[in-house]
Amino acid sequence: MRFLPPHQPRLARSLRGAALVSALLVVALATTLATNMIWRQDLWLRQVETRRDLAQARMLAIAAIDWARAVLAEDARTSNQYDHPSEPWGTKVPQLPAEGGEVGGEMSDEQGKWNINNLLSAGKVSIDELEVFKRLLDLVQLSPELAIAVADWLDGPKEASPGGGEDAYYLGLTPPYRSANREIDDVDDLLRVRGFDAASVLRLRPYVTALPGYNKVNINTADAIVIAAELPGLSSSEAAKIISNRDRIPFRDMTDFRNRLSIPQALSTSDSARLDTKSRYFTANVHARYGQADLSCTALLDRLTPWPEIIWRKFL
Repeated sequence: MRFLPPHQPRLARSLRGAALVSALLVVALATTLATNMIWRQDLWLRQVETRRDLAQARMLAIAAIDWARAVLAEDARTSNQYDHPSEPWGTKVPQLPAEGGEVGGEMSDEQGKWNINNLLSAGKVSIDELEVFKRLLDLVQLSPELAIAVADWLDGPKEASPGGGEDAYYLGLTPPYRSANREIDDVDDLLRVRGFDAASVLRLRPYVTALPGYNKVNINTADAIVIAAELPGLSSSEAAKIISNRDRIPFRDMTDFRNRLSIPQALSTSDSARLDTKSRYFTANVHARYGQADLSCTALLDRLTPWPEIIWRKFL
């Protein structure tokens, strides 16, 4: 009869224990790898779903912009005498079900605001428009001297005006950059102009726009502050009457506007030349939702052609 050495049972037990620990480690590793693979696959699927939802939401927003273009085209075809928020384009559309999601939005008349690019006339600063801008800045409690800085930013390279700024000033900043010396495309471009910051641009934004070329202000859609800046000969009470009159009955043309003023002589020829009752540029703001995706889209529309063109479009 054979007997194991006294140490061998202990060794066998140790080997069995090591094998069990190794097996448990392998199972734990396999479980971890499987869990990680499942997590990554789930993440990938959610990313695919999010991208799909985002693509669908973008398509809904684009379709809404095209609908806005159709509304403007129809308005131009059937009612081209004047533009007023009481027309179909001025109707706000609430969020409505559409193709598995929802979409809604509204349009606004960009020519109800003062166009910053009006400062330029044949490459030179327009003195009349510069004065309008100064009055507008003063009305919103900003320094009128900011108008000079914007004029220097827009016009061609030359010596800076007092309080303005040309390349010599901007190249001395950190980081350095040059002045635009051309029209701006967005009101946010003012953030790069000497004297402006986020707070001042935010305060000015409701009353100004950045449109290509020279564009008159639509008296049927302009804010009282814009009207007061354009018509310095009118009192604040007269400006309030203009708003009240046009809300009741839109001004058909500038002759109608002049005839309905309680003080017609307050409207000078130069003031009248800066105003109109019709508009060319409109902004469409839409909000679309599909699945987990939620986005907004803004587009500047030009109604010069029978089918309005998109000047720019931004997704937020």
